[in-house]
Amino acid sequence: MNATNGKSLCVGRFAFMAPETMMVNGRGQSIYSTAVEAVPLPADGLDAYWTTRLKRMGPEPRVFELETGVKAAWSARNPQFPNILTIETAKPVEGAVLVAEREADAGKESIAETLVKVILRSYVPASGFGFCVGSGALTVDPSINETARLTLGGRDLPEMELQMETHTVGEPDLTTGSNVEEERAFVGGAGGTLRVLRDQTRAAAGLEGKEIWISAEFPGEKPGLRFSWHYPGVAASGVLPSIHVVASAPLERRSRLELLWESVMVSLQRIPLNPPSDK
Repeated sequence: MNATNGKSLCVGRFAFMAPETMMVNGRGQSIYSTAVEAVPLPADGLDAYWTTRLKRMGPEPRVFELETGVKAAWSARNPQFPNILTIETAKPVEGAVLVAEREADAGKESIAETLVKVILRSYVPASGFGFCVGSGALTVDPSINETARLTLGGRDLPEMELQMETHTVGEPDLTTGSNVEEERAFVGGAGGTLRVLRDQTRAAAGLEGKEIWISAEFPGEKPGLRFSWHYPGVAASGVLPSIHVVASAPLERRSRLELLWESVMVSLQRIPLNPPSDK
């Protein structure tokens, strides 16, 4: 990483540094239209975890073993659409459970099962390359259907939050987080006041995006800050998706928010697709 302080985090195909005071509050990833996440192995073990998951799948899931050691089940989650089935799998991996979930039309289960197998087999217990899914990464080829989201909160300051989202686009997203006047209209419509602190282009991870800082105050509420950075993405590119980063905090915590923001922006970088060559 470019920065030396803090801790390294990753989301999808990007990594960055964040202050130690920030903790992960939530994450989610999808690749090839399949939701995948590596979650910590529960203290009561994989079987107990799987039993709990089965109870959430609705009546009579069809339980089977996708591959040796990989638990799986098909279920119809929505009774209004009985022909739309969902496969969920759980694979034990070095101190974690690799969970995958995707939908398929009835009669096409084998196609979905084959794809899920490919995804699960590509897992590596490190995030130095590939597509980050938590405590590890997937090394399948990039997809034109990828999304990733990571939310951080302040361990000692719950009001401070940062969220980073990435998703592949059919065409560059030139509207999200790019127009201060829309922000001004929204705040004004709610009876508040807005002040623009920064509105400029800024490069991060070698990508040129739009950076906007605003302060806003609504009647009866404490003034707040909202920083955002948006990269529009390249059409149909898994490695150059649209990126949207938003951080917020009370106005009196501006110095802390700026520290967080600069840590992320300066250190943001693309994760290599493959491990370094031995040559």
